[in-house]
Amino acid sequence: MKQDFLNYIQETFDFPPEEMEAFSCALSIPLKKTIRINTNKLSVEAFQKEAQKLGWRLSETSLGNNMCYIDRDDTTTALGNTLFHTNGYFYIQELAASSSPYYMSGDMVNPTPYTILDMSASPGGKTTQLAEYYSQSIIVANEIDKGRLKALYTNIDRMTAMSVVSTNYDGRFFKQVGELFDKVLLDAPCSGEGTGYKTDDALKYRNIKNIKRIAKLQFGLLEAAIQCCKPGGEIVYSTCTLNTIENEGVIEKALEKYGEYVELIRLLDNEEWGVVRNWPHRQKTGGFFVAKLRKIQSITSEDSKVKPIQQNFEKLSNTEEKMIRSFAQDRFGWDTHGYYLYKYKQDIYLTDKRIHPLWERVFLYRIGIHIWQLRDGEFEPNFFFGNILPFQENTIGVGNEEIDTLYHWQEIEKELPDGYYQLHCSSHLAGLAKIKQNKLKSLVPTTLIRK
Repeated sequence: MKQDFLNYIQETFDFPPEEMEAFSCALSIPLKKTIRINTNKLSVEAFQKEAQKLGWRLSETSLGNNMCYIDRDDTTTALGNTLFHTNGYFYIQELAASSSPYYMSGDMVNPTPYTILDMSASPGGKTTQLAEYYSQSIIVANEIDKGRLKALYTNIDRMTAMSVVSTNYDGRFFKQVGELFDKVLLDAPCSGEGTGYKTDDALKYRNIKNIKRIAKLQFGLLEAAIQCCKPGGEIVYSTCTLNTIENEGVIEKALEKYGEYVELIRLLDNEEWGVVRNWPHRQKTGGFFVAKLRKIQSITSEDSKVKPIQQNFEKLSNTEEKMIRSFAQDRFGWDTHGYYLYKYKQDIYLTDKRIHPLWERVFLYRIGIHIWQLRDGEFEPNFFFGNILPFQENTIGVGNEEIDTLYHWQEIEKELPDGYYQLHCSSHLAGLAKIKQNKLKSLVPTTLIRK
């Protein structure tokens, strides 16, 4: 570990020698595993009962009743390959990393139909967490790095976060869209000093010049967040770093420039600024910082003029829409009226939200969840189609051993007519499968196949 980092922490925060020793040691200690229960799919109480049947021990954390520590005796199946994870009943999420949506929401489910921006979204932990706290809202998941979009999309589909749409912008672009969002979450790119429990790379290559360069980017992103937020709306700024340059320094600069337009909301009474800073040796989490701002009045700017957007997505033709809705009704007894369908080329996307406020403001890369495609004049569904809700018809109950076989992409014998079936295991959704010539095969995607 670089000594100049330890010197910086000691000088900035005035830690006594014994605390510096505890801090230094804590940076490289693996964290206890935490998960977030997807309350859009299953209540906390119901999940706890199912976990107990599996021999999983869940215990409370300091951040919400749906964030739990998890211990398991049987680790034969990796936690990320379990039925409940594959089908989106929970998300493996570091505790401190869940704190920015926690402090944005006050740990309360809010039924108000907001438009919310997650400015730096991949891999989707905070995005899908927002979709749980704000179940009636549209969540815009923005990610600048196209290489990281695949992980984001998998988690949106897996968690059935159909209220999420995705964009691919440098976050600073959003200062051009006008005051569009009720809430903005900026989990900013940072030097990552708080992630030493994962790897020491962030600390090994740490230098002040790089930190100042990152802080400049962070301020530009925070400026955009302030400008695109509606008056009365809130902005949460977070990082997984510990230095004041990227944290208080960025907030202070924003207050100096935009103090007429935003105010700092106190999150903790025992901190000078009311901000949250998680220390590895104190909270036993990754290092993390959270601050919250409220926009108190509108900002008029030439940059806020909205330029019309031409979307690649299309609404389906009447014939195509009827075909898909009829498939869901006739095959599974599922009435899809009330859901909205969109098409990109031959790929079909489903959402439960009206997205017209965004249609002319931002270019959409994704709308809702991907339920597969039109091929040769017919609709072909995918694995995630079977995870939206329990169907009334054409369902198959399977056991744990059969699930293990199917999730290894192997077939099992089932004497049933050819076609698509929703799988259930111990009364829980297990995705979509297909029978052909008495062979049942899960449609689980390659990214989620058990190794």
